[in-house]
Parts: sequence; structure tokens; C-alpha cells
Amino acid sequence: MFNSNKDRELDKEPGWVLRNGTIFIFVMLILVLLFASFFPFNEVVEGNVMVTSDNPPAHIKAKNTGKILAINYKAGDTVIKGDILGELENNGNREDILYLKNQLKSSLGEIYSLEVLSKTFSPQLHLGSDIQLYYNTFWNNYQQLILDESLQDFNIYDEQIKAELFNQKNSIQNKKEELITMERNLEVSQNNFSRYKQLFQKGVISQLDLETTEKELLSVQRQFHLLKQEFNQLNLENSGFQNKQKLTTHSSVRNKNKLEMDLELSRQNLLNSITEWEDKYLLKSPIEGRLSFFEVWGEYQNITEGENIFTVVPLIQQNLIGKCEVPLRNSGKLKAGQKVNLKLENYPYREWGMLRARVKSISEVPKIGKNPTYIVYLDIDHLKTSYGKDLKFHQELKGTAEILLNEVTLMERVFYQFRHVLSNRKF
Repeated sequence: MFNSNKDRELDKEPGWVLRNGTIFIFVMLILVLLFASFFPFNEVVEGNVMVTSDNPPAHIKAKNTGKILAINYKAGDTVIKGDILGELENNGNREDILYLKNQLKSSLGEIYSLEVLSKTFSPQLHLGSDIQLYYNTFWNNYQQLILDESLQDFNIYDEQIKAELFNQKNSIQNKKEELITMERNLEVSQNNFSRYKQLFQKGVISQLDLETTEKELLSVQRQFHLLKQEFNQLNLENSGFQNKQKLTTHSSVRNKNKLEMDLELSRQNLLNSITEWEDKYLLKSPIEGRLSFFEVWGEYQNITEGENIFTVVPLIQQNLIGKCEVPLRNSGKLKAGQKVNLKLENYPYREWGMLRARVKSISEVPKIGKNPTYIVYLDIDHLKTSYGKDLKFHQELKGTAEILLNEVTLMERVFYQFRHVLSNRKF
């Protein structure tokens, strides 16, 4: 009986444990609420980032599938802008094409004969199918211009017209003098006929004498009118020759202008075809820098269109920038000046620390794709990490960016959830 009562007392929980446990839980709850109310933390938006400079490396890709015919530099060599790094497979001769390009820019005004034309622009150039047709058109147009200037058909015809005009001018002058003389004869004949008419009225002369004088007057009048018609006809013919001379001159000018315009147009088309050929088959350096290879190791290697063949890394590093892609979620809270922590893959942040940056600008619209993102540009002042280590810069360092948004307490975040629930119930 005694043992039974004792067991029941042991099974019964002490009152002080319940009281102390309740107080402890209450105190802990108060501390958690205080911590949630007074200790804020940053919201973070993460995104992939690439750190580079204002003068990023230039990637040179293949424009078509084929083989590499030539590699002119070694990895690590310093190249300048415009250097030909390599050449892709094509059916033209690079030296002939570049020679033709130089000649097109310098020699057009110095060619006045077919012999010089053949020496300067040889028909034996190996240009390939992409350029040859334009070269043939250019050569034929240049040949037509030279022949037009050397044969001078229009000049010969113009000289003939000038000679005819000169003869016509002399004929008109002679006819004009004859007309003046005949006009004087007509005046004398009219005066003579008037005197004979007066004498006939007085009965001094006979009817026959008057009629003879009248016939002479009519004959002179007819000759005068004929001469006048011939004079007018000569003037008309002279006007025709003058118009013909103008037409000939204009035709000559128009023909020469047309030939020159055709030549210039064919020259421009030929230069454009050469530019297209260079862009398609020549791998040129767009900047000055140090050459780097990727998957290329020798000539006659097969490559595919879009494959990255060379990369030229600038010799001088300019200002550091970061390009970050962030998802749409919480992107409305992004603004210029916000702090950013950068964790680079080349330098694990647990060992090296993080870089500090700031938001410089945000794209106005998201980048369209399967997962739309905003592009955020970052300002990076230096490469000293949060652990005080200086990192060595390599172009296009990749990693993760943590953009620190506004500080928010845990209580505020819980309040946001309740507010959302209450607003939905009211609706």
C-alpha cells in the first residue's frame, strides 16, 4: 500500500517544472519577437554575373563551314587592329584580291590606254567566283570609256558639223550681199517703171516701151523674191546645223558621263564584293591585343560556322564593369547605387572572399527568352576582396552576384503575409 502511493507521487509531474517551463517558453517567445522586430536583414536578388572591362576581348568566329587555309600568328603574339590572323577555305587568291583592292583605291585616274589597263588590272587575276563577275563588269566598263576617248567619234562628227556651219555662214553672207544688190536693182527698176509710166501718160513713149519696162520690173521682183527665199532657206539650214551641233555636244557629254557613272558604279560593286569576301573568309583582328586560340591547332583543320576561332585580349585593362542577369522576381526593387557582393568561380569566395560592387544601371525592358531576365550593369572599383586579397584580373570572370535590397525585419515579412491574406478576404 505504501509503495503504491509512492509510485503515484513519482508519476505526478512537479508543479515547479510546469511553472518554470512555461515561463522559459514565454521568455523565449518574447526574445524571438524582439529579435524579429528589431534586427533587420537584407533581401537578396541573385543572378549570374560576368566581370570584364570597358574594352572587352574580341571573339573572332567563323562565318562559314570549311577548312583553315592559313594561320598567320601564334598564340600569345601581339597583333594590331586589321591584322589578318587567318584565312578560311575559298576559291580565290588572297594576294590577287588584296592587290586589286589597293589598285581600285589609287590607280583609276592614271589609266588612259588599254595597254596600261591590262598591266594595272590584269585579266589573269585569280579572284574566285564571288568577285570575278564584278571584276569582268568593271574591266569592260573601263575599256568602253578608254575606247570612247581614244576613237573620238563624237569629236570627228562635231568637227564636220563645224565645217558645215562655217561654209553655211559664208553662203549666207554671200546670199545676203546678193540680196542687197538685188534689192537695189528692184528699187531702180521700180523708179524706172514709174518714169516710163509718166512718159506714157504724156504720150511721149508707146505702149510697147511701157510693157517692156514693166516686164523688166517683174523679172527683177521675181529674182529678188527667189533670192530672199534662198536666204531664208540658208538661215533655216544654219539653225538646223547649230541645233545638230548642240545635240552632238550634249550627246557626247551624256555618253561620257554615262560611261564614267557605269565605271564608278562597277568599281563600287567590285569593292563591296571584296569587302564581303574579306568578311567571309579572312579572320581579322578588330582591336590591338594578345592573341589566344581555342579549338584551333593547325592549318587545314575543319571548322564549323559560328565556331570561335581566335580571341584577342586587350593589352591595357580599362575600367572594370560587371554584367549581371537577374530574374524578374523582385526586380522591381532594384535601383542604382545598391550594394552588390560578387562571388567569382575562378576565386572561391570562402577562400578568397567576395568583391564589392554597386548597381550602375538596369535595363528598361527584360531580355526576351525562355527565362526572361533584366540586365544589371555594375560598377567595380577594384579587385580587392572582403578578405583583403588582391585578385589577378582575367577577362570575362564569371560568378554569382548578390544584390542587396532594402533591409526588412522578420516581423515585417510576416506582416506582409497577413496583409496579403486579409486583403484577399476583403476582396
